[in-house]
This record gives sequence, C-alpha cells and structure tokens, in this order.
Amino acid sequence: MVKEIPVQLCNDLYTMLKCNCLFILLLLFIPLLWGAQFRDGELYLEINLAASPTLSITSERKDEKITVSEMDGLISRSFDSDVYFFIVNPEKTVRYAILDYTEIISEPLDDKNAVVRNFFAWENSHLKIKTELQHFQAESFNTEEEALQYASLYNIPLDKIKEVQLINTTVQIQDAKGNICFMETPLKIHSDTDLYFNSNSYGYNGDFILKTVKKKIVLNQFLPLENYLAGVVQNEIGNNADMEALKAQAVAARTHALNLLLNNKHKVDGYDLCNTTHCQVYKGKYLQDEHILRAVYGCASEVLLINDNLAEATYHSCCGGKTDASSIIWKGKPVDHLNGVICISEAEEYDLTKESDTRRWIDEQLSTEGMSSWERGALSWHKSIPLKQIADNAGLAYINRIEIHKRGNSGRITNMKLIGNETVTYNNEYQIRYIFGNLLSSFFYIEGNYTENNGITVIIPKASVNVKGRGAGHGVGMCQVGALKKAREGDNYHDILQHYYPTTTINKDWMDE
Repeated sequence: MVKEIPVQLCNDLYTMLKCNCLFILLLLFIPLLWGAQFRDGELYLEINLAASPTLSITSERKDEKITVSEMDGLISRSFDSDVYFFIVNPEKTVRYAILDYTEIISEPLDDKNAVVRNFFAWENSHLKIKTELQHFQAESFNTEEEALQYASLYNIPLDKIKEVQLINTTVQIQDAKGNICFMETPLKIHSDTDLYFNSNSYGYNGDFILKTVKKKIVLNQFLPLENYLAGVVQNEIGNNADMEALKAQAVAARTHALNLLLNNKHKVDGYDLCNTTHCQVYKGKYLQDEHILRAVYGCASEVLLINDNLAEATYHSCCGGKTDASSIIWKGKPVDHLNGVICISEAEEYDLTKESDTRRWIDEQLSTEGMSSWERGALSWHKSIPLKQIADNAGLAYINRIEIHKRGNSGRITNMKLIGNETVTYNNEYQIRYIFGNLLSSFFYIEGNYTENNGITVIIPKASVNVKGRGAGHGVGMCQVGALKKAREGDNYHDILQHYYPTTTINKDWMDE
C-alpha cells in the first residue's frame, strides 16, 4: 500500500531537497577526522588540547614565530605575536545526511564523492587502523531537524542520520597587531617553544593540527604514543614516584590508551584522545624530567595482553585495602583479570561487603611510612556535609532515612536509597560520591548509630552528615597507592602488574604497520 503524502509537505520537501540534493555529489574527498597512523615503527596520535568556537594562541617567547600552514603546504604564514582564530560562517560548516551503507576498504580511493573515516580494531594480537567508506543517500539537509523530518516521513531509522563535516572550512586568522588573513582548514601549526591555547596554564610545543568539527575549532597535538605517555604518567601517579611504580603506570597507561582507541570514543570529535580524566590526564612536558623519560622508554611499547587480546588496564588512585571487580562497579560481564585482589595485607581478614567490617577497617590505624601527602589523603579521609545539601543534590525536598543495600568487595557502596518526600535509588558508585558532595570514593560509612535489617544498613541522619572513608576512585584495576607501596618494598613493575592484573602477559609486538 502506497502511503499518501500531504501536498504541502511534498512541496516543502521538494523545496528543501532542491537546495540540498547536490550536496553529496559536490563533496570533495573528506579527510579522516582523526589522524592516528603508524610511522617509522611508532604510533602517532592526535591529542586534543582545545575545542571551542574561537581559539587564541600565545607563545611563551614573543620573539618566536608561530608558523601556520595549510595541509598541502602551498600557503604558509608566520606570526610573531598572539594569534586568534575564528570560523567564517560556522553555520555552514556541517550538513546532515542519511547513511545508506558502509564498507571496509583496504586501499585509499580517489573518489571525490567518498566520505571516509578511520577506526581501530584488534586482530591477531595487533592493533590495526582500518578505513571505512561511508555511502550516503543523495539528499542532505542544512539542519538536523530537517533530516529528522525526512527520516520520519520515510521510516528511516534515526541513527542513520549523520553529521557530515564540510572540508576546507575557512578560518579568519588575526594577530595582536590587527593583521588579518584567511586560510582553509585543516591547518598545520608548528612551534619550537611552548604555546598556550585559550589561556590554558600548560604549554605545549611541537606539531599541531587545527580543524573545524561540529562548528568548533579543534586543536590537537600530533605526537608519538611514547611522547604522549611521557606527559601522562607523572600527572597520574606523581613525578616523584619510584622507578618501578612509574614503569607499571606507563604500561597500564599505554594499554589503557589503546583500549580507548579501540572503543573509538572520540571518532566523531576530530581527535584520538582527549587530555582530561575522561581519557588520561596529559599536560605535555609539565613535570617531565629524565626520571620520567627513563621510566617510559625503559618499558617502551609494552602492553598487557590476555589470551592474545588487549587486556583492560584501568587504574585508580587508591583502593583503600582491596580492589574491586569491574562487574560489580560497572555492572558488566566479569573480567578474569579484574575480579579484585588484596592490596593491603591487613584487609584480608575483613569482609568489606558487611557494614560492621567496613567500619572496623576504616577505623583501623594503618602505617603511612614513606607515603606522600596525596597518598595519605587518599588512604584515609573524612568529610562533613549538611543533610540539606545531600537532599538538594538528589533533587529531594528532605531526607529522613538513608539505606545502604549493597557494598562491593572493596567496601564501596554500590546500591543506596535516600528516603524522604520521595525514594531515590542509586546503584552507581560515582553517583553516590557525587550526591555526598564529590567524595573521593564510595567506600565510606556514616558516623553515628545504625541498624541492620536483612543485610540492609539503615541510618537516621542528623542535620549534618559526617562520613569517614578510605580510598580514591572507582577501585578497579591497579591501585596507584598500592603500586607505590610495592615499589618501595622492592617489587619490580612486572610483579606489580601481575598482582593487579593477574593472568595477563606483557607484549611489545602489537603494532600493525
């Protein structure tokens, strides 16, 4: 049966399509939205440093020139002062099209109508960078709303609507002296001295790529994986860490970075990895020294494998005694090497899934000999928060009862109810930390009286809620405080990694060139 389409809607669609149907046919070859590549035996990545409607670049040295070039190298300009970038007509930098089908290609195509994206895959114990060719229907749209209307009319699944980035977006470049020029993205930027982007307090030097994505200017640093790690490990575990702890951190961070690439989380954002805790904290050469470089290059290319697959090598600041199972904290399938281990030997005699044992363990005095201030602060802490603030965070008018229904193996609360004018249930340890004022972890107890009923801990809270806890972070994988302790006790990085990721092996031959 043919569906009858209202005349006015047909006219509207005709007008809309008349303006847009040639879009796909007029597309130039779309460049890859991120630039990971194997080069001379190394994996090069684009690490995002900024993504905003405008971009400012300030050089550490005013006498040092900032060189900006178009990718083909035909046009290049040098600036000797602060530089500002603006998108010309940002509303015209993207279109919306309907994906018809995709195919994997083994060789680049000389196809001016092609939309190409890279993605990562793990095959035969190697990381591969594959290329996907996207075929779109001829229709395209100026706005997502127009695309949604068309898809709804023709029963097209909404996930087929894709935002397509136009290449050769023009940006206006202006220096502090008022000189203006125009160049087409993507652009290459190079500086031998530190550059600061959008008043960021951390400087970066070397090679950068500037592009426009989702009506924003995206600025990425382009560098080898090992150089990236040399800007990560000290910001994750501390620059004064023992050598073996730094190496353990480097292997875990390298493995984690490859897992992030395989998840392709930033595939539509215009870069491979971000520089925040969402991926891993990267601050360029901040706190970098020979100690850090020896650690990173002393275990260069080493990653963790399990059964020829890349292991999940997540890590956190401090478990508080025992690490937890990923299946408990994140509600996924059990992972053999992430089922939780004893980190502090004294914790073994405690069942931290029980409220009474949790309280006794948190109250126990532990040796902090040799620990830095941040380690001590992560191992044991307390906080007071008004009950009204907890209610506000939970979106409640008031709270008259708190129930703890479940704790993980590490003692972290994984299921809690707040009961007041409504009942709200939280089964996510990160949400629980947030509700209680961004606690370091959900491994805590509420001071004062409590009762237990069928394994449920019930607290009648006071106006001010005092909590006492241990640990920092989600508690899965390698405990950084524990790794530091083991390194001080003489364990090498192989021992540390094997303890926190049991049954895994170290492998260096994973790059597929």
